[in-house]
Amino acid sequence: MKKPGTIVRWDSERQSGYIRSPQTPAEVYFHLRDYEGPHPVAIGTEVVFDEIVIGGKGPRALSVKLPPPPPLREAGPAPAVPPEPVLEPATGLSAAARWRERRDERRRNLVATGLLGAWCLLWLVGIAAGRMPWVVITGVVLVNIATLFLYWRDRHVCEEGGWPWPVEHLHVAAVLGGWPAAWLAQHALSHRLEDAAFQRIFLACSVLNALALLTWVSLPLWGG
Repeated sequence: MKKPGTIVRWDSERQSGYIRSPQTPAEVYFHLRDYEGPHPVAIGTEVVFDEIVIGGKGPRALSVKLPPPPPLREAGPAPAVPPEPVLEPATGLSAAARWRERRDERRRNLVATGLLGAWCLLWLVGIAAGRMPWVVITGVVLVNIATLFLYWRDRHVCEEGGWPWPVEHLHVAAVLGGWPAAWLAQHALSHRLEDAAFQRIFLACSVLNALALLTWVSLPLWGG
């Protein structure tokens, strides 16, 4: 049986929020993937949902959607009212927005793939030129392993709840050279790909790390 409630908290970065229901003492956690509404999540929206309880983590809402309209009362024949043509423009805008999102995602993937290829090439050149001691190579490998763990934990907290770590940790890991593992984790876990603000900062961190690597590898050419 579905419970009624109101969305009282929403975190766009973590794509999760909480619902307050008169039938549940605690606020009920939900994730964007469990939301089935026709419009973006907004605080104050009345919804209905199925509630489950995960051991030790409190209640969680599934199949979150708008409440059904009240049943029509039988009455005498009402005058025919022509439908208002408001759905066509909204559908067109929605389709256009989805097309733009797919286009932007393709562009980001193309830039990331090219940047990853250049990054690997710079590492090969740096190793061949003796610019990369084993300590640096080991450090970068460890940073990428730590980055995979950070993304796994961030996604786990978003879905299951828990104490979140600052999102800046993910950006610092990218700047330190863990952005290839971050890019892989984003696609493997389908995490933070729809967060446009996060993706812009992530791309800037990746470019900054690649430029620093280029400077380090080419430094002997400037001195000679």
